[in-house]
Amino acid sequence: MTAPEHASLSERSRRLLAQGRFLTLATAHGGTPWAATVNYVALGAPLRLLFYSLTRARHSRDIALRPQVAGSVFMTGLPGFGLDGVQFTGECRAVDASGLAEIHRLYYEVNFPDPAVRAEWTLPLSEFRDGGPRRFYLVTVRELWLLDIERWLADKHDQRVAVPLDALPDRFGE
Repeated sequence: MTAPEHASLSERSRRLLAQGRFLTLATAHGGTPWAATVNYVALGAPLRLLFYSLTRARHSRDIALRPQVAGSVFMTGLPGFGLDGVQFTGECRAVDASGLAEIHRLYYEVNFPDPAVRAEWTLPLSEFRDGGPRRFYLVTVRELWLLDIERWLADKHDQRVAVPLDALPDRFGE
């Protein structure tokens, strides 16, 4: 793969991860798969995807038992081909109390850059502490793939192309 192709894969990945608002998260426990759509923000170096969820949600319970996850971000209405998507695998863990305040701040600032909108949507930190019903989760991405648009245009084969994680930016919306 040449450097321009790396740049193209990197730029497409950055755009999708920074502008996408929702990802489909796949978990499994005891051989039973589950998929949930969650609102997320992308963090770089290493690539991490931050979201929160209720602790009683099935995917939260699955993560507590088995942290390996997979997922996808898909967008339509884009210039050119009209759509694009990224798929990933990774490890997901609940954010511990030591990093909670910073993660809470970062999530809401990146997700809601406008202070007035942020104030409307921000849940109190107590919602995410030990007694609270929610937790923040970080997916550390291990592998990443993009829709192979060139292949689709050539022969209509629905394939993916691996994206080198070291080709991604160190920062997204942080």
